[in-house]
Amino acid sequence: MLGVTKQLLDLQQADGKVHEVVAHLERLVVHRRQLEAKITQERADLAARRAALQKLELDSRSRNLEVDELDSRIRAYQERLDKGIISFKEMEDLRTKIASEKVRIGHLEDEALDLMAAIETAREDVARAQADHAPREEHLQAQIAAIEREIQETEQGQLAQLRNDRASLAAALPPYASAQYEALRITFSNPVAGIDHGTCGGCKIRVSANTVERVRAGREIVTCEHCSRILFSL
Repeated sequence: MLGVTKQLLDLQQADGKVHEVVAHLERLVVHRRQLEAKITQERADLAARRAALQKLELDSRSRNLEVDELDSRIRAYQERLDKGIISFKEMEDLRTKIASEKVRIGHLEDEALDLMAAIETAREDVARAQADHAPREEHLQAQIAAIEREIQETEQGQLAQLRNDRASLAAALPPYASAQYEALRITFSNPVAGIDHGTCGGCKIRVSANTVERVRAGREIVTCEHCSRILFSL
């Protein structure tokens, strides 16, 4: 039975290697997703900057149109004052409107100047962001491509070989031993554990002296009376 226990231990070691490679692949996938998310975020940031610039430009055009409309209205009011035959009350109303519209134009012109300054700053910001974005995304895409190559090469090379080796080890086991091992592997990553000074290396609980002697004898598969792991003597 020592031979079978050794085979089970070899199988467990093979499973450990497969697990390590799979875990490495999972980390690579996570890293790739993080890089893809970074690209998406950077694209969104650039789009937001462009959208902010477009809104400023739209607001600026709107202010300028308002100024033009108010200016036309003031000229029309002034023409009525200068050329129209109107009552005193209408004259006062027009003068009041002209004064109010001029105040409004002043505010709008100040806003337009502020918008022009903001637009200039936003354009510079967008230009810098666009200049930085292309090489930055190219670098991120290159990293993603390298990760994808590593994933593919690892899956088709190292992982495939490890799984083939693992399958060969499992096929060489007696069916009862393989079934026992696979049942334990559902619960434990280490179904086979060594006895260290009378203690199970899996659950860390002391086993009986009889169990220790049976393991040392090597005539049968012996399991821990506490966790059911298959035991071997260190």
